[in-house]
Order: sequence, then structure tokens, then C-alpha cells
Amino acid sequence: MSSEEVCWPREEHTRAKHELLLAFFNKWVSIHSGYFAGQANGGLVRIYDGFAGPGIYSGGEPGSPLIIMRALCTNPNLFRAWDKVRYDLHFVEKSHARAAMLQQKLEEFQEAMRECGPGWSANVNWAVTCGRYEENVPQPVREPSALFLFLDPFGYSHAPMELTQDLVQQPKSDTLIFLPLSFVNRFKDREGQELALDRFFGTPKWRRIPNGDERPRHLLSLFESQLREAGLGYVGAFRLRPDAANEYFIVGGTSHPKGWASIKEGFWAVDPVNGMEYRTPKQPPPGQQAFSFEEAPVAGPNTAPLLEALRAEFGEREFTVEDAMRVTERSRFLDTHLRRATLVPAEADGQLIVHRPQGARQFKAGKGITMRFVSRPE
Repeated sequence: MSSEEVCWPREEHTRAKHELLLAFFNKWVSIHSGYFAGQANGGLVRIYDGFAGPGIYSGGEPGSPLIIMRALCTNPNLFRAWDKVRYDLHFVEKSHARAAMLQQKLEEFQEAMRECGPGWSANVNWAVTCGRYEENVPQPVREPSALFLFLDPFGYSHAPMELTQDLVQQPKSDTLIFLPLSFVNRFKDREGQELALDRFFGTPKWRRIPNGDERPRHLLSLFESQLREAGLGYVGAFRLRPDAANEYFIVGGTSHPKGWASIKEGFWAVDPVNGMEYRTPKQPPPGQQAFSFEEAPVAGPNTAPLLEALRAEFGEREFTVEDAMRVTERSRFLDTHLRRATLVPAEADGQLIVHRPQGARQFKAGKGITMRFVSRPE
């Protein structure tokens, strides 16, 4: 993509990125909307896209602003259960041509909702700003609110970590950030990039990371640690592999378990087996037919790492269902992965000894169920 292009073709890994965004947003907006709907004075849900683009790709596929807007405005709860909640969506794009295109596409969407859809809610307000992310950031508000910060920059020079750290300290703030790690790693030693990377990481510590195969992993770890220093207790990354030479990440951060659950929902929507990465399928050479000799896909999530995490946490000590739920909450696994996909098979395999009070079934919380791991043979 050149800087002059208004629209460009959507790459396959971008489709996966948007699938993750949609799954995250659907859960995130439901959690916060449901909470504010139960408050006497409602509340404000804010969505901020700092690198919005034109809203559409050259093949007609929607960009992140339209994906978010459509997900919100077609949710049946918007006109009923969430009628006390207000929504403020702010899209920032530095290119005049792309900002104008985005404004047009959002106006067309709003009109289509009025004419053909369920209508347009007066509680939904949106705006497109032509400018730089750094100069148009969401400001703190006095009323009860939640903020989703989506940062998908074209490079690393326009998303300073210090600014991001300030933004995520606003109450109920959650973020998804696109990290073009291959570009960062590739240009790390190029002359003149030092200050840009200092701003991107919010620290000069990246300069002390030595070259080698482990450098990308350490750069990612530094990026995540900078978000944790801002007060985000839950931070995780999802890998996007468009080809063998490039590696990107979506880094999610939040200070609340429910925000972390939303982020994990996005990860697992794209990778239902491990919740960790997406690899663009290899295309056969021109003129060559594609044959499928791959192994059958794994059925359901691979929860072996969750079982190992539970064993590492408790050893052979007795623990409860609620204890296991707390470990799962902080892990990359969903709460739905714990019982049927992890504890039930472990008990069936003889790895867990379970004590159930009379009348307690399976691994239901609040029933006094305890368990412990069987010692492994030497």
C-alpha cells in the first residue's frame, strides 16, 4: 500500500484481525452496556479508533469502523435493554482523502439503517476527525463510562507508548493494539530510528536487546511489560503470520477480568484450537492444483496447557472448583474450557481424584466440590 492510495486490497491476515476485533467487540460492548443499563442514570460507552482508514477495502470489504458500527447498531439490545446507554464513536484518520471516504461510508451506513434496517438510535453518536492520533485522543469524562481504544497503525512511528499508557489509565479502559513486530525488528538498527522506537516502546530499553533469533520475543515482552506498567493487569498477544518472513501481533490489555474475557473471546474466535495465532494458508504455485493431505483438524480446544497450569498451581494439594476458576480467569483460556474440556476428561483419565458432597454433580461451583491431582509415576 502506498501513501497515495485511498483504498487498497485486504490481505488475508487482515481478515483474521477483523474477525478477532468483531468477536472481542461483541462481548465487550455487551458487558459494559448491560452494566450501565442497570444503573439509574445509565452510562457512556466510548469507542476510539485511532488509525481508522477509509472504512472500506478495494474489494468492497468493510474496515474496522464499519465493522464496529455495524456490530453495535444491529444488536437487538440497542433499542430495548440498552436504551439508557449512550454511545460515542470517534474515528481518527490523518489522510484527508481517506477521512472523506470514511465519512461518506458511515453516512451511507446510517442512512441504510434508517431506511432498511431497524432504524437509527439517537443514543449513538459518531464523528470522523482528519488528523493525527496523538493530537485527537479521547479525554477523560466525568460521567460513568467505559473506553475501548483500538490502535491499528500503518507503522510504529505514530503510536507513542507514553500516550497509550495515559489513555488506558482512564476508568474501564480496554485496548487492542496492532504490533507490526517484523517491521520493528527489521528496522531496529536502521540509522535515525532510535527516537521513533523510544516513543513507540515508551523507553530506550529496547536498545539493550541483542540481535539474534530471540530478539522478536524479547521486543514483544518489553511491549507487554510497558502496558502492565500502565496498570493493565491482564495483557496478552495473538500472533498473525501472513508468511514465513513476517510476524505481527494483536496485543490486548485491560485492568479487569471481564475485559480480559472479551480479549480472549477474540483470540479464540480466530484460533479455536489454541487461541494463540493465525497463519495465512499457503497458496499453491500458479497453475498447480491444491491437494489436501493435511491431518484432520483437532476437535475442540486444546486444553492440555490449562490442565498443566492447574497442576503447576496446586501440585497434589486439594483445591476447589472456585480455585480452578480463578486460575482459568487469569490464563488465556475461556471459562467455558474449564469443566467439560479439562476437568471432566482429567477425572475420566484418572488424573484427578474428586470429592463431591451428596447431590453435587460434575464440577458445579458453590457445591463444595474438591479435587486433587494424582501423583505422576516416576
